[in-house]
Amino acid sequence: MFMILCRMLVRTGAVALVLLMLMGGSVFAAEGPILIGSIFAHTGKAAEENTPNYLMARMAAQSINKSGGVLGRRIRLIELDNQSSVLGARQAAVDAVNAGVVAVVGPSWSSHAMAMAPIFQKAGIPMVGATTTSPKVTQVGDFIFRACYTDKTQASALARFAYEDLGARRVSMLVVAGDVFSEGIADFFKQDFEEMGGRVVNRYPYLLSSMDFGKQLASVETDKVDLLLVPGFARDSGLIIMQARKMGLTIPILGGDGWAALEQYPYVDELKGDNYFSSHWHPDTDTPESRSFVRLMKKELGDNVLNLIDSGNPVAYDALQLLAEAIRRAGSAEPKDIRDSLATLKDFKAVTGTISYAGSRDPVKPVVLLRIENHSVQFVKTVRP
Repeated sequence: MFMILCRMLVRTGAVALVLLMLMGGSVFAAEGPILIGSIFAHTGKAAEENTPNYLMARMAAQSINKSGGVLGRRIRLIELDNQSSVLGARQAAVDAVNAGVVAVVGPSWSSHAMAMAPIFQKAGIPMVGATTTSPKVTQVGDFIFRACYTDKTQASALARFAYEDLGARRVSMLVVAGDVFSEGIADFFKQDFEEMGGRVVNRYPYLLSSMDFGKQLASVETDKVDLLLVPGFARDSGLIIMQARKMGLTIPILGGDGWAALEQYPYVDELKGDNYFSSHWHPDTDTPESRSFVRLMKKELGDNVLNLIDSGNPVAYDALQLLAEAIRRAGSAEPKDIRDSLATLKDFKAVTGTISYAGSRDPVKPVVLLRIENHSVQFVKTVRP
């Protein structure tokens, strides 16, 4: 998938400090385009999951520009690579500020967002994270927003699903040591699950670079639990599931939205059993906005496009649409005016659900629960906050 998407990106422009002229044949105002940064990972360990987000932002910009742009001006994206690192994220943010952007879409990972947010807050430039679910991200300041729910919201949905739908009462966890996202999900899940009457028996740390999880899984087996929570990312979570099933663990395994794109990894043929995770969207989501998005993606990128994007990527599409709507409502493309407009935006019909901000810069929106086995991801249910 990664190489295919890289070729798509090359055909439409290199990823780095690149100005994308998505005019769509419309006539625009003389004052020039509205510059918006698009910052995700094109290289490094996050690239597999992040690369489609560039395409999502491009498609959103193209759709906006074909409809006449915003305030009679086209959207022009400046794409930057955060290189899957804190240092790279910080440099990308500096480059975006120096390029004169009025707002930014991205990043996807909370750890990258925590490096970028202070720079945009100081510069007074609104940033709308895609799947930056850590509550700490928007706490940086009043110019920092997200287009997704928070880890607290998705952990609450996972806890309810584990207790009420799966009947779990005893749970063990495998958690990425030192990771803001993974540790946050684990903490919030434990709080909610134990308030319901369940018990978290043990919590086992592992490194994101780990390949062998046999020691932790052997301990889980002796815990005699009903469910295993793995709030990790696609590569490590996939390996954990595969090894757990080979060891004979048949209990349900539950994860967060970090599992996005897991079904596209080469070892998923061995993902057996009941494996569930929270996410942001599924092609079967039955709303006018989601159906329209699916039609657009297939028209522009072919029928196979839904095998090239994951359930978290459409949030990047929504993030740019949110910025465009904020600019329209403000009647201005000045960064402070965009920020003020975003803060009061209500009932915006997005692909991943209706979004409203209540002054917190964290949208109130639904959590989608999915089941994965082999290469297939099925819609299970939607949980509303």
